[in-house]
Amino acid sequence: MSIKHFSDLDDAKYSVVHDFPGGSKRLSLLVGMNSGTLSNKVNSDVETHHLSVDESVAIQHAANDRRIISAEARILGGVFIQLGDFSQVSDIELLDKYAEWIQDIGETSAALREALTNKKLTKDSLSIVHREMHEDFARAMELYHRLEAISDE
Repeated sequence: MSIKHFSDLDDAKYSVVHDFPGGSKRLSLLVGMNSGTLSNKVNSDVETHHLSVDESVAIQHAANDRRIISAEARILGGVFIQLGDFSQVSDIELLDKYAEWIQDIGETSAALREALTNKKLTKDSLSIVHREMHEDFARAMELYHRLEAISDE
């Protein structure tokens, strides 16, 4: 059984490693891997080296870059939403997060109405709507994460 290659995922792996300040040499030190091995594992032309899931998580964590998991989510038909730490957020900040979310929903509605003005969706207008919706989902999950942090259980 062969592994299907997904160019978005291949690009994400390569970019996370090589866009990191200091590139693969510096990042390899942070994840305890040989620099050449790391470079080979993110090079889609090298058939003998592959990034493991654990290595991928370690690299994304060390680089503070979530492009790999985001590409994986898109390929699998989903989205990745990174949640912040809201455990110390006050009630006023919680209400502000809610207001930001509602504002984002309004921006999504405006983007959707704009996209539909000619009764036809273009790739560019759909991309804008997608970005707005992703922001909505992220805001909703931020709010939920904060509510969960202050719950009694």
